[in-house]
Amino acid sequence: MENRIKQAFAEGRAALGMFVMVPSPALVEMSGHAGFDFVILDTEHGAAGPEGLEHLVRAAETAGTTPIVRVTMNDRALILRALDAGALGVLVPHVLSVADAQAAVAACKYPPEGIRGLATTARAGRHGFRSVAEHIAWSNREILVAVQIEDRAAVPAAEAIAAVPGVDVLFVGPADLSISMGYPGQADHPAVQEAVTRIFKAAEAARREVGYFVRDAAGAKSLMARGVRFLTFSSTSVIGAAFRDVMKGVRDGA
Repeated sequence: MENRIKQAFAEGRAALGMFVMVPSPALVEMSGHAGFDFVILDTEHGAAGPEGLEHLVRAAETAGTTPIVRVTMNDRALILRALDAGALGVLVPHVLSVADAQAAVAACKYPPEGIRGLATTARAGRHGFRSVAEHIAWSNREILVAVQIEDRAAVPAAEAIAAVPGVDVLFVGPADLSISMGYPGQADHPAVQEAVTRIFKAAEAARREVGYFVRDAAGAKSLMARGVRFLTFSSTSVIGAAFRDVMKGVRDGA
């Protein structure tokens, strides 16, 4: 399976994804059948656990959407588990420094590009039905590394983080960023937006992509106009909004 996110970037278009907060293979499949380029299986704030992760990845593959895992922390073992399950990339939270970004990349890449441990007998290696050389080449080519810039301390290092070889996406975490800057829940505060703009510029200067949460189509189009090409909706928000709209429509018409 090829990475649809990297394909989109190569073609000069945005990749649209769905943060799957509920560990439901059916919901993952629905996201793929709806046409989303990727799903992010959330093990940080979502309920997905290591036991069910492989099933969620398999559901994504079945529906033709690229599976990405947001790990709980920047940990080599957690990243390895996600990739060995078949994820085509990871989203690493709370990356604060060049060293953090380098560690994330190293955990995702096989030598000489990184230090990922090799086990072609894992699911990602087709349980041993793929040669070592083929698996290493494919993995180092297709695995996407996205790092979250979501802390005040990380903003001054944005340019240096973006320049780390192997980093593909700088994902802005507006909620945590606003909290760390002293403006909880105020992602639109001028100071927060100034920090966001700096991250955008850092990514552009290093020829990296920017990732961002979106709530609706209008928000997605607005960010795309600013050059953002890694856009994610939230399954919980989308489903919750649909539930509210249905109930409102019924009650208003009663």
